[in-house]
Amino acid sequence: MENFDLSQYELQDTTTFTPKNARGDDELLGADGKPVVFEIYSPGSPEGVKALHKAGRQAQMRMFRSMRGDFDPNDAVNADREAAEKLAAFTKSISPNFPVTPLALYTNPRLLYINRQVEEVIAKTASFSKASSAA
Repeated sequence: MENFDLSQYELQDTTTFTPKNARGDDELLGADGKPVVFEIYSPGSPEGVKALHKAGRQAQMRMFRSMRGDFDPNDAVNADREAAEKLAAFTKSISPNFPVTPLALYTNPRLLYINRQVEEVIAKTASFSKASSAA
Protein backbone atom coordinates (compact mmCIF):
# COMPACT_ATOMS: atom_id res chain seq x y z
CA MET A 1 0.00 0.00 0.00
CA GLU A 2 2.99 2.33 0.03
CA ASN A 3 2.28 3.39 -3.57
CA PHE A 4 -1.39 4.10 -2.93
CA ASP A 5 -2.35 7.42 -4.52
CA LEU A 6 -5.49 8.87 -2.96
CA SER A 7 -5.46 11.78 -5.43
CA GLN A 8 -6.73 9.47 -8.16
CA TYR A 9 -10.15 9.68 -6.47
CA GLU A 10 -10.25 13.45 -6.11
CA LEU A 11 -12.66 15.61 -8.04
CA GLN A 12 -11.40 17.96 -10.70
CA ASP A 13 -11.48 21.64 -9.75
CA THR A 14 -13.81 22.61 -12.61
CA THR A 15 -16.12 21.27 -15.26
CA THR A 16 -17.79 22.82 -18.29
CA PHE A 17 -21.35 22.55 -19.47
CA THR A 18 -23.77 24.22 -21.84
CA PRO A 19 -27.21 24.98 -20.40
CA LYS A 20 -30.33 23.96 -22.25
CA ASN A 21 -33.08 26.36 -23.23
CA ALA A 22 -36.06 27.15 -21.02
CA ARG A 23 -38.27 24.57 -22.72
CA GLY A 24 -36.07 21.82 -21.31
CA ASP A 25 -35.66 20.04 -24.62
CA ASP A 26 -32.22 19.19 -25.97
CA GLU A 27 -31.69 22.58 -27.62
CA LEU A 28 -28.65 24.22 -26.07
CA LEU A 29 -28.51 27.84 -25.00
CA GLY A 30 -26.51 29.79 -27.55
CA ALA A 31 -25.51 33.19 -28.78
CA ASP A 32 -24.07 34.27 -32.12
CA GLY A 33 -24.68 30.75 -33.43
CA LYS A 34 -22.36 29.24 -30.80
CA PRO A 35 -23.29 27.34 -27.64
CA VAL A 36 -22.77 29.18 -24.36
CA VAL A 37 -20.25 27.37 -22.18
CA PHE A 38 -20.07 27.77 -18.42
CA GLU A 39 -17.02 26.71 -16.42
CA ILE A 40 -18.10 25.78 -12.89
CA TYR A 41 -15.95 25.18 -9.82
CA SER A 42 -16.42 21.90 -7.99
CA PRO A 43 -17.67 21.87 -4.40
CA GLY A 44 -14.29 20.36 -3.49
CA SER A 45 -12.21 23.13 -5.08
CA PRO A 46 -10.92 25.96 -2.86
CA GLU A 47 -13.40 28.34 -4.55
CA GLY A 48 -16.29 25.92 -4.10
CA VAL A 49 -15.51 25.28 -0.44
CA LYS A 50 -15.34 29.03 0.19
CA ALA A 51 -18.69 29.59 -1.59
CA LEU A 52 -20.37 26.81 0.42
CA HIS A 53 -19.02 28.11 3.74
CA LYS A 54 -20.14 31.67 3.00
CA ALA A 55 -23.63 30.56 1.96
CA GLY A 56 -23.94 28.32 5.01
CA ARG A 57 -22.87 31.10 7.33
CA GLN A 58 -25.37 33.56 5.82
CA ALA A 59 -28.23 31.07 6.20
CA GLN A 60 -27.15 30.28 9.75
CA MET A 61 -27.10 33.95 10.73
CA ARG A 62 -30.58 34.44 9.25
CA MET A 63 -31.84 31.44 11.24
CA PHE A 64 -30.28 32.72 14.48
CA ARG A 65 -31.91 36.12 14.00
CA SER A 66 -35.24 34.41 13.40
CA MET A 67 -34.87 32.30 16.54
CA ARG A 68 -34.28 35.49 18.55
CA GLY A 69 -37.47 36.95 17.09
CA ASP A 70 -35.53 39.43 15.01
CA PHE A 71 -37.38 39.21 11.71
CA ASP A 72 -36.10 41.17 8.75
CA PRO A 73 -38.81 41.95 6.19
CA ASN A 74 -36.12 41.60 3.51
CA ASP A 75 -35.09 38.06 4.48
CA ALA A 76 -36.58 36.49 1.34
CA VAL A 77 -34.94 39.05 -0.93
CA ASN A 78 -31.65 38.64 0.92
CA ALA A 79 -31.86 34.85 0.64
CA ASP A 80 -32.43 35.11 -3.12
CA ARG A 81 -29.47 37.47 -3.47
CA GLU A 82 -27.25 35.17 -1.40
CA ALA A 83 -28.24 32.19 -3.56
CA ALA A 84 -27.27 34.16 -6.67
CA GLU A 85 -23.98 35.19 -5.06
CA LYS A 86 -23.26 31.55 -4.26
CA LEU A 87 -23.80 30.52 -7.89
CA ALA A 88 -21.66 33.44 -9.06
CA ALA A 89 -18.87 32.31 -6.73
CA PHE A 90 -19.08 28.82 -8.25
CA THR A 91 -18.88 30.22 -11.80
CA LYS A 92 -15.33 30.51 -13.07
CA SER A 93 -16.37 31.79 -16.50
CA ILE A 94 -19.12 32.14 -19.06
CA SER A 95 -18.08 32.02 -22.70
CA PRO A 96 -17.34 35.40 -24.26
CA ASN A 97 -20.22 35.15 -26.74
CA PHE A 98 -22.60 35.62 -23.78
CA PRO A 99 -21.36 38.94 -22.33
CA VAL A 100 -23.07 39.08 -18.95
CA THR A 101 -21.65 38.82 -15.45
CA PRO A 102 -22.59 35.72 -13.49
CA LEU A 103 -24.27 37.83 -10.80
CA ALA A 104 -26.39 39.71 -13.34
CA LEU A 105 -27.43 36.39 -14.86
CA TYR A 106 -28.25 34.64 -11.58
CA THR A 107 -30.19 37.58 -10.10
CA ASN A 108 -32.58 37.73 -13.07
CA PRO A 109 -35.68 35.76 -11.99
CA ARG A 110 -36.72 35.25 -15.61
CA LEU A 111 -33.55 33.22 -16.16
CA LEU A 112 -34.15 30.93 -13.18
CA TYR A 113 -33.96 27.88 -15.44
CA ILE A 114 -30.23 28.57 -15.89
CA ASN A 115 -29.72 28.82 -12.12
CA ARG A 116 -31.38 25.44 -11.67
CA GLN A 117 -29.08 23.84 -14.23
CA VAL A 118 -25.97 25.30 -12.57
CA GLU A 119 -27.22 24.04 -9.20
CA GLU A 120 -27.67 20.56 -10.70
CA VAL A 121 -24.11 20.55 -12.06
CA ILE A 122 -22.72 21.58 -8.67
CA ALA A 123 -24.79 18.95 -6.82
CA LYS A 124 -23.80 16.13 -9.16
CA THR A 125 -20.26 15.24 -8.12
CA ALA A 126 -19.94 12.97 -11.15
CA SER A 127 -19.77 16.19 -13.19
CA PHE A 128 -16.31 16.74 -11.70
CA SER A 129 -14.96 13.21 -11.74
CA LYS A 130 -11.67 12.50 -13.43
CA ALA A 131 -11.68 10.42 -16.59
CA SER A 132 -11.12 6.78 -15.82
CA SER A 133 -7.65 5.47 -16.61
CA ALA A 134 -8.93 1.89 -16.64
CA ALA A 135 -9.14 0.31 -20.04
